[in-house]
Amino acid sequence: MRFRVTVPATAGNTGSAFDALGTAFEFRNEIVVDTDQAGGLSVKGEGADLLKKGEPNLVQEATIRFEQATGRKVPPHGLALVNHIPFGRGLGSSAAAVVGGLLAADALTNAGLSRMQLLQLAVPMEGHPDNAAPAIYGGAVLSVQNEDRAGGPLTVVPLRIPAGWKAVLFVPEFVVIKTREARAILPRQVSFSDAVHNHSRAALLVAAIAQERTDLLRVALQDRLHQPHRAKLFPPMDALIGSALEAGAWGSCLAGAGPTILAISSAGKAEDVAAALKDKAHGLKVPGRSLVLDFASTGAKVEPLT
Repeated sequence: MRFRVTVPATAGNTGSAFDALGTAFEFRNEIVVDTDQAGGLSVKGEGADLLKKGEPNLVQEATIRFEQATGRKVPPHGLALVNHIPFGRGLGSSAAAVVGGLLAADALTNAGLSRMQLLQLAVPMEGHPDNAAPAIYGGAVLSVQNEDRAGGPLTVVPLRIPAGWKAVLFVPEFVVIKTREARAILPRQVSFSDAVHNHSRAALLVAAIAQERTDLLRVALQDRLHQPHRAKLFPPMDALIGSALEAGAWGSCLAGAGPTILAISSAGKAEDVAAALKDKAHGLKVPGRSLVLDFASTGAKVEPLT
């Protein structure tokens, strides 16, 4: 048996929806699974050198997690990983690996787990659902943990990103913000005004997506809970966000924990926004690349190979 699993890149913490709403992009990692090549492992693309130096292979760890959770034995197989999602840039590379490994294990065992069941397995490995959920469902996904602990019951609301919306990303060449460091810098308490600022804008963001209101995105993506603190780790953040808005983006924010910058724009303005981000980054001496992507309408999927 031979098949391919593809998983989209994602941005958690989208705008004001910290730890709650993530979005998926058509920029995918690939996992080729082959039961005729038992034990084989190859890694190409982003992060290949890191994995060779001993970084944990989350695809394989997810397979073990699947076996432990379901009691099903995953048959011997080989893996060929082709990574397009950059490591440590706020684009959900770890979620893509975890989700890809779980989906591969599900296909190998014919378990037929639902998307919700896969998400419930992924969240304890990820810690939060805002990357894993859009990686599984595609589009934008609002995820609420009903208990104040990772792994508690989830409420998941998938949202379709309107046609014509483009994601423009500026991806620095280097890892500026490690996820653990980015989490550690956040305050343990926030002010009442900051809480109101964010929860009102998170609601506005859901309304903007549901009603296709591009005029709401500039305000809806504003954040006070994590971006001001993570700007200390990546000082160019505010200038890059400002350049995207000046170039015609409807809204802009940090992608995940950063340092990637996400802007949302029309198809007609996307290249202008991408150029503006790259020019501003060059002036700030931040090497990187701009990407213009479609939002992913589907999440992780399995495709048979001959």
